[in-house]
Amino acid sequence: MAEVILTRKQHRVRCTDEKFLEAIFSSKTYADIAQKTGQKIGSTMTRYGKIKKLLAQKGVDIPEMQRKKSQRKVDKEAEMIAIVQRLKEHHGDN
Repeated sequence: MAEVILTRKQHRVRCTDEKFLEAIFSSKTYADIAQKTGQKIGSTMTRYGKIKKLLAQKGVDIPEMQRKKSQRKVDKEAEMIAIVQRLKEHHGDN
């Protein structure tokens, strides 16, 4: 059975446009901006997109952001092959 993890409800974090834009210009990833502003990454990505669109309409460009790459060390393909082999052994080779 799946484990249920309860967490406290997060409160909304407010951030001024000036602080948000400062974070954009001093960051390379959405995660960096979120950390500097205290906002969730999803909220940060949405706000960045809205600001970028608004400023682009006025001819003002802001730096491009990158998504933080996961630090996965295991080869996903090899991991899936191992899982399938284990399942075949357990359930019989169909």
